[in-house]
Amino acid sequence: MLRCTRFHAGGSSAIADEDVLDSLRNVPEDGFVWLEVPPSRLDVLRDAARVLDLPRLAVENAAHDHQRARVEHYSNCEHVVLKVLGYTEATSAVSTGEVTLFLTPKVLVTVVQGTGDPAAEAHRRAADHPELLGAGPRAAAYLIADTVVDAYLSISAELRSDLTGLEHRVFAPGRDDVTPDLYALKREVLEARDAVEPLLPVAHRLVQPDNGEPGLLRQHFRDVAHHVLRAGRELQSCDELLTSVLDAQFSRAGLWQNEDMRKISAWGAIALVPTIVGGIYGMNFEHMPELHWGLGYPLAIAVIVGVCGGLYAALRRNHWL
Repeated sequence: MLRCTRFHAGGSSAIADEDVLDSLRNVPEDGFVWLEVPPSRLDVLRDAARVLDLPRLAVENAAHDHQRARVEHYSNCEHVVLKVLGYTEATSAVSTGEVTLFLTPKVLVTVVQGTGDPAAEAHRRAADHPELLGAGPRAAAYLIADTVVDAYLSISAELRSDLTGLEHRVFAPGRDDVTPDLYALKREVLEARDAVEPLLPVAHRLVQPDNGEPGLLRQHFRDVAHHVLRAGRELQSCDELLTSVLDAQFSRAGLWQNEDMRKISAWGAIALVPTIVGGIYGMNFEHMPELHWGLGYPLAIAVIVGVCGGLYAALRRNHWL
């Protein structure tokens, strides 16, 4: 839904759809305007871009999803793309959306693609911290970034918890092949890393004491940057540990195969004894004295059972069976 809000010293007020462009042209000195454009109203974005003289290529990119997270500086605005992450607990799946910000001295324009819109939470936080809004549209941009990055931290914690559960399954007694689950989790971790890692250079700049942000927002953007760095480290460690757990799973699978081969070889050795004895008697030579013994048959069976039993005991003692 198209939404345009004018923030001023006395609070905020909604602007009707037909007055959006006029509000962008006539921004009050003591306030700013935040325009939220849904994907279905990209015509409004293009009209707003003409009014605000936004970079044409950046505006065209905002109309399409699957953009890389980034921060770009132009002469009259800043262009920011943030990946919005969601998490489904039932399937441990990470979903990815995007929010694009065009930040001018008096106007903030946002476009959301995909699932997850941080604007509602940003508005709630704005109501809780009205003192921030005096800093202009950069304050609203901070609230959006803070909402998005908080999701990074919570999702990285969820992925770490999923990894811990799979790690316990890998090293538990018995045979539990968790390779498909490990690969699925690694794919989700990589998707989250794709959202966070492009922001790390920006975060390293913002954590500096003099990060270029004005007054009250300087510390707030530093806090967001610290959260980005923390989420990046957490996701990187999850990815590295996942690789180690996968290697451990492959090693255990190799051990299981060796155990199976030893058991097959052991039973093959045991089965060889009656095969040899039966093969000798099956040749049906005429001059075989054992054929005329009254105890020949039970003695042959006893020899087979005795040798097979001895082999079984020896192989069992050596953990082949």
